[in-house]
Amino acid sequence: MVNFGSWIRSAGICLVILATPLGAMAQEGCGLSDVSRFQTAILQPTEEATPAYLQNTAETFISDCPDRFEAREAHLIAARGALDAGEASDAVSHYASAIARGARLSPAQRLDQSVALLAAGNQREALEVRNLGISEWLETLTAEGMSEFDIRKSRGGVILAVSFSQQDPEAGVRALWLAVPDGPGLPAAAVLRADPMRASLRALRTGREPAALTILEQRTCQDARILKETAQPAAVESFDRVASEAMRSYLREPEGLTKTTPGQPLASCLMPELMLPAPAPAF
Repeated sequence: MVNFGSWIRSAGICLVILATPLGAMAQEGCGLSDVSRFQTAILQPTEEATPAYLQNTAETFISDCPDRFEAREAHLIAARGALDAGEASDAVSHYASAIARGARLSPAQRLDQSVALLAAGNQREALEVRNLGISEWLETLTAEGMSEFDIRKSRGGVILAVSFSQQDPEAGVRALWLAVPDGPGLPAAAVLRADPMRASLRALRTGREPAALTILEQRTCQDARILKETAQPAAVESFDRVASEAMRSYLREPEGLTKTTPGQPLASCLMPELMLPAPAPAF
């Protein structure tokens, strides 16, 4: 059975019950017991939590409790279920309804929404949603003083060179170069980050003590490959040439939506938290 508790957290969805505003709690016809049953059905299902099950369960709650505050989270669950069931139009509709109810989508959810719009044939809106997600991500980072960035025009799009303020070389993503196509294609990134798992595997092979390992990897929505790695301390600037060239090359032929057969999951971006990372602020 799918561990949907983990899935729902990774999708950026938060079910709200105890934190429900008092006004919403006072609504007639659908109370906290209904919300609790919905949450239990989602987080502790008694049958396999297939995409169709999740979508249908969320849609039933929305139908039964249309005025509940929690319906906006239900729309996000239904949207994700629709994506994984290959139902692009349903996903588009649920994302729109969640936003209309006041939901604030994460950058990863914006990418999912953009994929749904692409699959539904709405290229112009898909482009707008993709760019909005990236813009909101950058605004959040800069507002909290976590990063600096510059914009570099390239043939076929722009490259956003972003460096993060953390000083610890093992603190995750240190910098990235994000390629954003001019058209409705999907983004890609060259990500500079620590890779402790790879470092441990290397230590097992060599029999030496694990040493910090920094990698520069190219990440698209569907795959990843290492461009450069080093076990020696290195400045972000020393990776700029390789990263920038990889992103310029990507923009010359950016990826579009991968076609899938009816009923198969739409090809949304894998591990978007590495392509659009949000490091914890320094205190």
